Amino acid sequence: MSWHAVDALDRAVDATRRFLFPFEAVRWAKLALLALVMAGGTMGASRVAQSAVGVSAPGVGLRTEISPMGGESAPTVTEATPPGVGSTSIDIERVVARTAERVVARTAGRIVARTAERVAGLDDALVVAVVGCALVVAVALAACSVAFRLVFYDALATNDVAFRRPFRARFRQALGLLGVTAALATAAAVPTVAFAVALDPEAARLLGVPTGGLSGLSMVGTAALGAFCVTFGATCVLGSRLTFELVSPTMVARETSVLAGWRRVWSSVRDSPLDVVAYLAVHAVVASGVGFVQAVAVAVVGGVVGVFALVTLVFAAVPLGGLGALVGTTAGGVVLVVVLVCAVAATVALALPVRLVARTYLIAYEVSTLAGIDPDSAPLAPEPDANEE
Repeated sequence: MSWHAVDALDRAVDATRRFLFPFEAVRWAKLALLALVMAGGTMGASRVAQSAVGVSAPGVGLRTEISPMGGESAPTVTEATPPGVGSTSIDIERVVARTAERVVARTAGRIVARTAERVAGLDDALVVAVVGCALVVAVALAACSVAFRLVFYDALATNDVAFRRPFRARFRQALGLLGVTAALATAAAVPTVAFAVALDPEAARLLGVPTGGLSGLSMVGTAALGAFCVTFGATCVLGSRLTFELVSPTMVARETSVLAGWRRVWSSVRDSPLDVVAYLAVHAVVASGVGFVQAVAVAVVGGVVGVFALVTLVFAAVPLGGLGALVGTTAGGVVLVVVLVCAVAATVALALPVRLVARTYLIAYEVSTLAGIDPDSAPLAPEPDANEE
């Protein structure tokens, strides 16, 4: 049999090269924006921002963690304390770390206290209205993120990067995708809650659900319920993944709804389940590689930016009266916040090109696998004729 998931590795390289090169600044800027805001990219950008400036001890450098799932972080980069400094040396990183922690803690405490006071003074109907509006805004933002992923598929198919027209055309499809994935997540959560109640009836009180007969299950019944929950949850997760990775490009290529896209994909893969297994296995390896590449990029960029940020804070603290003034004065707190924000923004911006290439290859691999299974359902630009000069 033909292993489409393996063959797609080379096709994805060719598709990525045709899509991103030759380099055009405006085109890359548009694609970089898509990589930040589309579904699957926003969380990665958040992790980049969180790990942009980290502080370690002792020495001068950055320290963040590289998660086993490929989250972007910077490894430790340190320099030894210069000889001869002795007990009079100043641990710059420790002071900066304590400064940042104090500023964040004070600011967060004030915000939480003020918010709690204001909420306590509001009418219940107004609180419900505010929560409802916040939920609507959250759903709208999530739908926009999914719509931008579909816009990326459009760009991959036409080799033309546009925003407004494809976004308007794909927003309704994005709502359908969001509804299906939300339903799958809810379905996976229900048996999980039931299993938690079966293990510990006290969890029912915390979750606010009735126990019914679940708390009295025997050991065999609890084990059976646990096996069912694992199987059902894994099925929901698999369904959600296939919806985003195979069904959504099918929707773009064939201009269909979520259900019609699922019917098309299901008719293509039901006779070759090994293709799906191979795809999941190879995709895990590819995704790990993509995460590692992005982690290395953030490590290098974050290390350089972090050193510059620390040096900037040291020089800024001199006219303020010392490093302690970064916390003890308003001007110092402003300087600290500005430097940290600039460092985060610089790290995200400088690491974004690598992220764009990595994300493009991962999506191109997913679409190339779909092209091997069902060529008519893959939104890929046609390959140039080999006979053309």
